[in-house]
Amino acid sequence: MAWDPAGKVAVITGASSGIGEATARRLARLGMTVIAVARREDRLQELAAAHPGIVPHTADVTSTEEVVGLAERVRSEFGACHALINNAGIPGGAFRGRDDIEDALHTVDVNLGGTIRGMGAFADLLEASAPSRVINVASVAGKLGVGPAGYASSKFGTVGFTEATNLAWARRGITVTQLNPGFIETEGFPQTDIKRTPIARLIGVPDDVARAIHRTLLDGAPERTVPAFYRVFVVFRHLASPLWRAAISRSGRAGGSRE
Repeated sequence: MAWDPAGKVAVITGASSGIGEATARRLARLGMTVIAVARREDRLQELAAAHPGIVPHTADVTSTEEVVGLAERVRSEFGACHALINNAGIPGGAFRGRDDIEDALHTVDVNLGGTIRGMGAFADLLEASAPSRVINVASVAGKLGVGPAGYASSKFGTVGFTEATNLAWARRGITVTQLNPGFIETEGFPQTDIKRTPIARLIGVPDDVARAIHRTLLDGAPERTVPAFYRVFVVFRHLASPLWRAAISRSGRAGGSRE
């Protein structure tokens, strides 16, 4: 049976800018009721004012209490959650030693912990709303292990958590997808240094990911890479590991930062 977004309820975290904002706008245009979640209330109010189908909700994904409160609000006000899009994320910084421990742990808590909290809080409502979708916005970095260590590890964790729950939750009528963007220019990820290199043409925009999320809602694919050609790097990494390591060691991405 085709999955029709019209009239369904979606929850999107990290919705105050970038991928989350673009996705909220797109899904609202499709006729979905979109609960847009982020910490910046002013941004959410502006987004909701421009799109009647968007409902703002302020919450921090590192707070279990706030995420559970979000799920309870959605249950009581809307009675269903047909799509949960765990998108909230931060880049973190380079990991060089003890001074960077808290930054790395915080990055993991937002990117991976936020996903775990969201899925845990919404599990029963997603099952009651089946067939339903969970889309966890991971990253190609979660396949390649480049960039800031805290960020890469959080996305590796997101990929693993998604693959495990995809298998376990399918019997509950819930499709769990890992969505792996490559370089996407957003407020939090400006890609400033990458834009100065020959691979600048590989940089995407939030609408690219929003379109991929829309497509994934429709077809329920367990995994999607966006832009799709980044999949070549993932295959190269796993089929020709020594060559991959030699190539990446010569690039600026081997320094463990976003510089």
